[in-house]
Amino acid sequence: MDSVGSNLAYGVYLGKSEVRQELPGFSVSVLRPTFHAEDVPIHTHDTASLIFILEGSYLTSADGPKELSSSPFLIFNPAGTTHRDSFVVPNGRFLALSLCGTVTRTANNGGDLPTTAISFQDGEPVVAASRLLRQCLAGQVHDPSVLEESCWELLGSVSGSRAWASSSEAGVPSWLDHARAMLRDQRTGTLPITSIAEALGIHPVYLARGFRKYLRCSPAEYRMRCRLQRAMDLLCRSDQSLLNIALDAGFFDQSHFTTAFRQQFGHAPGAYRRKLEDSGPDPGQVGFLQERMRHEERS
Repeated sequence: MDSVGSNLAYGVYLGKSEVRQELPGFSVSVLRPTFHAEDVPIHTHDTASLIFILEGSYLTSADGPKELSSSPFLIFNPAGTTHRDSFVVPNGRFLALSLCGTVTRTANNGGDLPTTAISFQDGEPVVAASRLLRQCLAGQVHDPSVLEESCWELLGSVSGSRAWASSSEAGVPSWLDHARAMLRDQRTGTLPITSIAEALGIHPVYLARGFRKYLRCSPAEYRMRCRLQRAMDLLCRSDQSLLNIALDAGFFDQSHFTTAFRQQFGHAPGAYRRKLEDSGPDPGQVGFLQERMRHEERS
């Protein structure tokens, strides 16, 4: 959205929004600039934010004197940042992530967010920002927890790790098995990462980063694997309708199930069922998720 003024509220930026997602504690947008550099007013961001430059040349005062940087790179602006950061000409593109006050306080309870504007050219922060961008551009998001978890991962990557993990805990954390069980048992709906973390007595960043480190996925992605495993079992062993299988496995509806199944296996569940009827189960396909899940359980 276009906005000009001395103070920019939570989720408001000087640009035209292409994609916008409102999540618990976060506002995520992909935008294009609408001003030339000389027309951008001095402005203050009321809440902390991260700006990921995707295209174009950007003038930024992060890390000191104003510098010209090329994409991609990430900037963290703490709450109260006042600047005239801008694109040289309005033909760029950027991802903007706003943090509500509660999220900022929670993050600082387990880490140390930067207290001055800082930029990242590479490393884990840029990788995490790129992951969030891909998810935002992927289309309809049936499970907002996927984006929410990526926001916490990104937040953790720019924070000091003061208390993400217990210093006495070595190897795979003890809470991981409990987290897996919670996600396997959650047959319907979604559960915010903050709720899972609270139930386990750990920080949301620690939960998100722990799943990424030990299972190479987010908690929501793990939950999706569990649901696809159950759906695959039902396709192979029952004659239920696709709608009933979708609902039984924990999907919102048949469309959600079809989309997730096609993304994982390359074809729709109806086509796979017809293949089963014509030639019987494909052991490699049927065992794909089962073997992956067993491998994760042993890790």
